[in-house]
Amino acid sequence: MTTNHSAVEHHASAAFHHQQAAQFHRQASKHYEIGGDYAHAAHQALLAHGHALRAIGRGSEAARYYAEHAPQALSKAPESVPRFPLKPADSAGEVQPAMSAAGHHAAAADHNDQAARHHAQAARHLEEHEEELAVHEAQMAHRHAHHSVFHGDEAAMHHVEHYGKSHPTAEIA
Repeated sequence: MTTNHSAVEHHASAAFHHQQAAQFHRQASKHYEIGGDYAHAAHQALLAHGHALRAIGRGSEAARYYAEHAPQALSKAPESVPRFPLKPADSAGEVQPAMSAAGHHAAAADHNDQAARHHAQAARHLEEHEEELAVHEAQMAHRHAHHSVFHGDEAAMHHVEHYGKSHPTAEIA
């Protein structure tokens, strides 16, 4: 089935981009922990953000497959599998008020790793024609993806507050 294969490809692509995002978030986190090269850390964070957005886009393509070709899978999840909405998470959990940029990048990396695992598992379930389980994994990946973006945004705000130039005419050197 080519449409099924397409959804598998979207999951594989999403997993790849989540892995890339995790790698760049970890590099940014290390730069913040060491201190000093904040411009490079910000660059790594930007790359991570781009990969996370690509991953979300690929995951959304896979979700379109379920809506068009497997609507019954959206309504029939096994009772042992908790179900989650296919919309962005309303919150990313408890945020520690004193969480540093390094901490937010580390959390974003962890969420990207989890999302990559869920996308890979969704692809395996689709290959085995287990659409209900694939839907569940896709939903979990989607939630982790949005948690990752949340932590990336928090890290960016922390960067601006602590390391960014504050006047309106500040330019990137």
